[in-house]
Amino acid sequence: MIKNTFALVLASAFAAVALASEHEAAPAHGAAPAHAEARPAFNGTVLEIRDTPEDFKMPGKLWDTVMTSGAAPAATGGHEKKDDHGGGGEKDEKSDTLIVWLPVEVSFTAKASGILTHDAVQYNLPRGGGTLDLSKITSGDKGTFYLKFNLVEFNNPSAMKVYFVSNAKKRRIDGDVYGAGCNVYFDVTSSFQKSNSGDGIRFNITNNRHISALSGHFIFVQPDKDKVYLSQVEFNDSKNKDYLCKI
Repeated sequence: MIKNTFALVLASAFAAVALASEHEAAPAHGAAPAHAEARPAFNGTVLEIRDTPEDFKMPGKLWDTVMTSGAAPAATGGHEKKDDHGGGGEKDEKSDTLIVWLPVEVSFTAKASGILTHDAVQYNLPRGGGTLDLSKITSGDKGTFYLKFNLVEFNNPSAMKVYFVSNAKKRRIDGDVYGAGCNVYFDVTSSFQKSNSGDGIRFNITNNRHISALSGHFIFVQPDKDKVYLSQVEFNDSKNKDYLCKI
């Protein structure tokens, strides 16, 4: 049986992923959209990440979808790859669309100690987003934490699309399958918007379930006339690379 708690939260996007809480025992070029919401205060440790995000590879079909602001398929193979263009305002050669990279804030909170390195921590990523190593964020081997994305410079949530490009191998724990698999991506817009509220999206760290659930790229897209506002967050785990499709 495929354990699908996370998929219930994020629709069919993470069809082979689960949270299984019941198993617990330097600015870039380009301008941000006008009238972005005021940044809410965060009650915890705030870490400002200044590193320029590394280039990453996006499935070519997904890149074309992003540039044309069309609707991506629910899931598709990702064998066709296209290099990401880094962290600035620039034009896509095919569509002549101006790409404007935006920052992202990512917070982790836990209601019990010993699960996260900091019980409440927020990473303020620069324009273009960045990569977060889960091995440096979690500290325990059991329990639940909450993940929340603060997309303060995306000023039109109704126009925003969210995609997830999986980098987690499928694996079986207690008869259930975890991880969405390699070379696939999903449109998770609707379920993401519903789940990324309140405390945030719930993950369980028992048997490293959270690594299989999160490993990959979240890609945030907001089209606006001749522009596309774009950012991304990659999650990996440097201490558990065997769970990952690509190191």
